[in-house]
Amino acid sequence: MAPINDAVFLRRNNQIQDAIDGQNLKQALQLIEKRMKKGEDTRFLKAWKAHILWRHADEAHHKRGITETLELCNAEPPTTEIDTLDILFKTLQKLDGHAATRSSLWEKAAKAKPQDLELQGRWFTYAFEANDWKSAQKAAMSLQKNFPKDRKYYFWAIFLSHLIATDDASSEIDRKLFGTLAYRMISKAAADVPAGNQLLSPPRAIQTSEELRLLLQIYENQGRNAEAVKILDSENVGLTSRIVQNDTAFLGFKASNLAAGKMWEEGMSFVRNLYAVPDDEDKRKALRELDDWNIWNLLVKATENIKTPGIALETVKFVEKFIEFSPKSRNAALARLDSIICGINGGEMTEEDLLPACQKYIDSHIHKLYAFNDIRRILRHNKNGMSKMLKYIDETYGEDEKGSVPMINALKLDYCLNISGSESKASNQKIDDLVARCMKLYQTAKEREKAKKPNNSDQGTSSTIESQPIDDLCVLAAMALLQPAETRETEAQVPDTALIRAASILERLCRDSPHNYQALLLLVRVYLLLGAGSLALSTFSKMSVKQLQYETVSHILFTRLATIHPHSAPPVEGAEYKDFDPLSAFVQGLNFFRNSEVNTMRFRTAGLDEGTYVNTEEIIELRRRLSTSFNRRMYALDARRTQRLVGGDHMARYDELARDKSSTVDSRKFGAFMSCEFIDKPEFEERVRLGPLPQTNWLASARITDQLFSVLKDIAFQRPLTPEIDLPSLEALFISDAENDQTEAEKEAAKIHADLLRVATFMAGSKMTTSEQLDAALGRVEDWLESKKKDLALNEAITSSLITSTAVSLGADTPAGPTWRYLHSVFVLLETVKALSQLVGLASRKGAKTAKLPKERVERLSTLAFELYEMIRSNTRALKQRVSASGVLSSLVDLVIQGDQSAKSEKEVQDILEATLDSSSVELFCGSLMESWEEALDGVMRVKL
Repeated sequence: MAPINDAVFLRRNNQIQDAIDGQNLKQALQLIEKRMKKGEDTRFLKAWKAHILWRHADEAHHKRGITETLELCNAEPPTTEIDTLDILFKTLQKLDGHAATRSSLWEKAAKAKPQDLELQGRWFTYAFEANDWKSAQKAAMSLQKNFPKDRKYYFWAIFLSHLIATDDASSEIDRKLFGTLAYRMISKAAADVPAGNQLLSPPRAIQTSEELRLLLQIYENQGRNAEAVKILDSENVGLTSRIVQNDTAFLGFKASNLAAGKMWEEGMSFVRNLYAVPDDEDKRKALRELDDWNIWNLLVKATENIKTPGIALETVKFVEKFIEFSPKSRNAALARLDSIICGINGGEMTEEDLLPACQKYIDSHIHKLYAFNDIRRILRHNKNGMSKMLKYIDETYGEDEKGSVPMINALKLDYCLNISGSESKASNQKIDDLVARCMKLYQTAKEREKAKKPNNSDQGTSSTIESQPIDDLCVLAAMALLQPAETRETEAQVPDTALIRAASILERLCRDSPHNYQALLLLVRVYLLLGAGSLALSTFSKMSVKQLQYETVSHILFTRLATIHPHSAPPVEGAEYKDFDPLSAFVQGLNFFRNSEVNTMRFRTAGLDEGTYVNTEEIIELRRRLSTSFNRRMYALDARRTQRLVGGDHMARYDELARDKSSTVDSRKFGAFMSCEFIDKPEFEERVRLGPLPQTNWLASARITDQLFSVLKDIAFQRPLTPEIDLPSLEALFISDAENDQTEAEKEAAKIHADLLRVATFMAGSKMTTSEQLDAALGRVEDWLESKKKDLALNEAITSSLITSTAVSLGADTPAGPTWRYLHSVFVLLETVKALSQLVGLASRKGAKTAKLPKERVERLSTLAFELYEMIRSNTRALKQRVSASGVLSSLVDLVIQGDQSAKSEKEVQDILEATLDSSSVELFCGSLMESWEEALDGVMRVKL
């Protein structure tokens, strides 16, 4: 056959591709076969044909495509043409169980053409992007062998060997083998660096600080900390070499290796030499820039572990010399205190030595907000010492003209000692006293600030004011109010009335400092607890959450949001949909995870090309964590739940995520909440959670619910039951009682949904459920419905046991609005009733090709489901009437200022709140809270069966 020029070849290929794009696979196959009959019988066309056959809907064509693809992969001589390899690889990527074939496809081609750089590079890129570290390592070794002049390939081979050695999925043998290989190769690269001023280095010698960081990472992973220290002390690669270029980060690396290797004598010597105060002024200036806690902490650990008599006293004297040189060094001050504690533990010093040292620390650092946390860490359980420090700050800095920070630290210490550290629940008087002092100091500071800037109006500057130290006073006052009370269930629960008062104080703060992150975060949580979902959403929008915060922080809004506020609030002018529509907020969060897969892949590839190996390893780990994120699964499941509750099918784009049963990585953070709790007491955030923190049981239950609705949809469209519905695993759902991560409503719903799923799969044709199991499941559902009717039965006062136990009461046990507990309970109920209604509807459908259920039982369940649905609506209507009743607004305003009538606030705190919280602003706040409650209850009424 005559050779085909490029233009003709491209035109013919385009014809085939156009047919594929138009889903006309039959025409694409005909075009290929026509070319093959005319003599163009190439592997490229054969591979393309096999790929099209694999894509075919017909099972015979599909299997034939797989067979022909595998034959081409195993053909001899191996395929080396890149376009053909690309097509074969594209098909193999979609086939399970052929990872080895994918890898060997490129490996055989690379061996056949060792000098083809494009072919070798494509092998490496595909393996690296697929996280196939072993194949990528082979490709890198091949590249560095065949193209030795390009030094980066040598370091790629080292880096990939290191990745295999640190990958949990690697076998023990591989971890040891490749770890040793990485160590030897990087050690050779370090040994090849010339000493002295010789500038020419062998190509494979370490030349950059990033390559040296890779060496340290490998040595640390191999437990060769002593060798890492030796490297950093060497002339050619060490701290004084031209490779390090005076990068002070390597001092920290040396300190960490000394500590990890438990080289205490060497560590002591290193820190003392480094922090010895010189006489030369330029050196003294440079020394201040080396002040690093990681290095000081090595000194403390060395003091603790060296058993030489008098070592603690020597360390304290050494640190004191540094403090004389740099009195404001926080790190040195803490090292001094920690060294004294080492001396006390070693019997060289006594408790009497610690408190004067704490006073010295206070004198130097009390004007910084970090002082409280430092004092708390040092004194730990020493309540007597804490009391003395509190008294010392009050007496010495009570009238300090330099600012409010000393008294802010004192108030935090007071909270820690007398409220959080109290053996029993702190008295209302103590709480009111602390709130009054916080708000009085805040008001005084604001007045002082206003006096300094008489020409600036609050309205003109509030939007640009950043967070200030005095902001902590309002947050602390709110925290003091949010103390737990014993509930009927004997578990700690913050009173709803305290939540309202705390919210009003935080709103006052946000008017003055609209960007205070801690205040906004706590306010989001408080509004959710109060059942004011629309206010929580709008407050959350002010935090301007971006990118990775959807992994670390956004769960504070999204946890159980789907069963508290699934519906959209009325649109807000100028706001984005995510600011008032929870479904849009969920989608925005999930979009971050989807985009992160593309971005992290791009960043790690760029990092490899630029030789930033340690950073690239961090990006690889970040990508792994995000792809298996607990939050990602939770958001996906609750986005689908939200869609079902507000109306419409669950979101198909998240099908795969919703079904995923693999283990997850939990990266949820809570550190943004202020916490001034006594040492070893639970963090403040834990007592303002919306039920237990969701974990694996919660995910399993949510998957059961999601599967239930999927099966019901399949039955409705007469689709076959998917094999992924694993009924035996339902039993395992309830055996992990040690992990308390669900509310009572969620636990009940999980069991009922498991029963309904068993019934639904029976209807869909599953043979795994016997008639006895079916009858038992239906019986449990019926009993549960009857019990829920009792909880929702309205009495003469138009309340039910559900309302009484979950609504906000403003005195005399009169419900005034819903809390999250009411909304969560009814939305979880509505989801179950919705599923049951669909199931009995499908069971009653005439002419349906589904397994039959007992007719009488179906009719009873249908009646009970409708009755329960109407009772939920009656309860919600009754509660909504309470919200809009006359006197509720004034009662809320009085509550904010005067406190709960059953435990009336002290006169002092009433006076200061009245002075600090503008009455019109309080009324607006209470009005917006009532409006949000009405929106929440309207959302319940909008749920249809």
